[in-house]
Amino acid sequence: MPEQGTLAITARGDGSRWYGRISIPESSARQAGLVAGARVTARCADGVILIQADDQGRIRFPPARGKSSPRHAFEAATATLGLREVPLSQTPSPTEVEEGAVRIKVPEEFLANDQKHRKKPRKETPKADPSKEPSAPAPIRIGGNGAAATLVTEAGRAGKVVRPLSLQKAIALIVEAGHKVDMLGPRMFKINDVTSSLSDLSELASKVTGSTEQNRVVIVLD
Repeated sequence: MPEQGTLAITARGDGSRWYGRISIPESSARQAGLVAGARVTARCADGVILIQADDQGRIRFPPARGKSSPRHAFEAATATLGLREVPLSQTPSPTEVEEGAVRIKVPEEFLANDQKHRKKPRKETPKADPSKEPSAPAPIRIGGNGAAATLVTEAGRAGKVVRPLSLQKAIALIVEAGHKVDMLGPRMFKINDVTSSLSDLSELASKVTGSTEQNRVVIVLD
């Protein structure tokens, strides 16, 4: 099992200043191209803290410490990391490297409320050129009611395609792709022996099915 990053939350002084402490395995930092002394940014998006190189970043990436298992560790304000102001001792968290960034999963109960409910900004639809006849997307129809019908209808209006999947079907596709999945609860799983959330499962389902922004897979819990 690959080394995991760790996450902690603590207060300073009179308890009015809260910080998150992140520890990253040296191997993960090396894979992401993070070098001691370089500027980096650390921000939260979709329940995951992303650490990546940025010449304008406010954080100077620290050198690794420790002999048997060297790690890079730094602190940042909870507001920057999208964390709640509640104590958390140094706790292992699922970690991966993707597109030059170290991604550390934040347990949902430690996410700031604005992160839980934050939605991605809606892109403005460009105005149509009156000299050109716009091509209307083919209508999408689905029988029945419920979440699946709503998702497909809304996607059709935006000119996109959504493929609703039941939880059981999503798990079956992931297993067929060679991954191991165990259910720990209605929204908790163990994927490849790592405790994961429903969003982790959805992300992996998107990867194994080749999901894109215009043609994406969505897990529907009926």
